[in-house]
Amino acid sequence: MSRTLNLNLDVTPNALLQVNAKEFYSKALLEDRSSAKFRQILGIKEKTKIASLDFGNLLTAADCNFVPSDSFLDAKSMEISKIALNTEICQFEIEQSYLSEMMNQGSNGEFLPAEFATHFYAELGRAVSNQLEILTFQGDILNGTGYLNLADGLEIQLRKATTTIPTAQRVVGANITSSNVIAQLTLMYNQIPTALKNRKAEILWMVAPNVADAYRLALALQSSEQYTNKDPELSFIGYTLTVGDGMTANKMMLSLVNNYIFLADLVSDPTDLTTINMKETTGDRKIRVISDFKVGFNFLNDIEWVTYGLPILP
Repeated sequence: MSRTLNLNLDVTPNALLQVNAKEFYSKALLEDRSSAKFRQILGIKEKTKIASLDFGNLLTAADCNFVPSDSFLDAKSMEISKIALNTEICQFEIEQSYLSEMMNQGSNGEFLPAEFATHFYAELGRAVSNQLEILTFQGDILNGTGYLNLADGLEIQLRKATTTIPTAQRVVGANITSSNVIAQLTLMYNQIPTALKNRKAEILWMVAPNVADAYRLALALQSSEQYTNKDPELSFIGYTLTVGDGMTANKMMLSLVNNYIFLADLVSDPTDLTTINMKETTGDRKIRVISDFKVGFNFLNDIEWVTYGLPILP
C-alpha cells in the first residue's frame, strides 16, 4: 500500500540566500585565470617546501667499478598570503540598478532576490578573479599599491632571481608592435635551453595581452585572406603562446608548466564566505559579504626559465 507524506517547510522572511561558497572559490581562484594552467598545490596554511630534482651527468665511461653521478635534490620554501574579501551593497542601489520587476513591491520585503543574488555573486567572483589575475604577475609587496601589495607576483620574483637565471636567458625587452613581434619572439626562442626544446607540449610560454595582439596583426598582415576572417592560432614554431591577462605590457616568460606554482588553501576557504543582512543587525539597509582566503605564486628550477623585459632588480 502506498503512502503519501506531506512535509511542511517554513522559511522565515528574513532568511538570506547564501552563495555556494565552494563553487564561488573554485571559480574565482582556480578557473578562468592564468594560474589555472600552473601546477596547483592546495591545502597550504602558511608555508611549504617544493622539491626539485637534477640528475647531473648520468653517462660515464664503462668501468668494472661503480662510478656514481651526482644527483641533486633541492627544496624551495614558499609562503602563502592571507587575503580578506570585504564588500557591501546598499539595498536602494539594488532597487535602482536592478530590474524592478524582479523585486517585490515595497522596501521591506525580500532584501536580496534570488535572481539578483545569482548575478551579484557571479560579478563578485569575476571581480575577485580579475584582481587575482593581475596579482599573479604584477604583485609587489614592497612597492605595490592597493591590492598589489598583498603578494609578490611572478614578474617581481623572476627579477629577484639575481644569479640563478642564466644571463643569456634574460632577454632585454622592447616596445612590441606588429612590425617587430616576430623578431622579439625569435630572441626568446633562441634562448630556450636545449634540454627543453624537445618538450614543447610541456612548455608554458606566457605573453602579455599586447604581445598577443601584435602577433595576431603580424599574422594577418602576412596572410590577409586567411587571418582577417578568423582569429589566428597563437602558435610560434610549434610552441603555444598563452595570454597572461594580468601581465605587464611587453613582458613574456617561458618555462616548463610544472615550474609555475600556484599555492592556495581551499581546504577551509569554501566554508568561509559569509553574507550578512545588516538590516537585521545594525539596521543599515546593506548586504555585506566577508571572507578570507590564502593564495601564493612562485616558480621552480631557475635555469629552465627564459624571461623577456624582466631585468634583474637594481
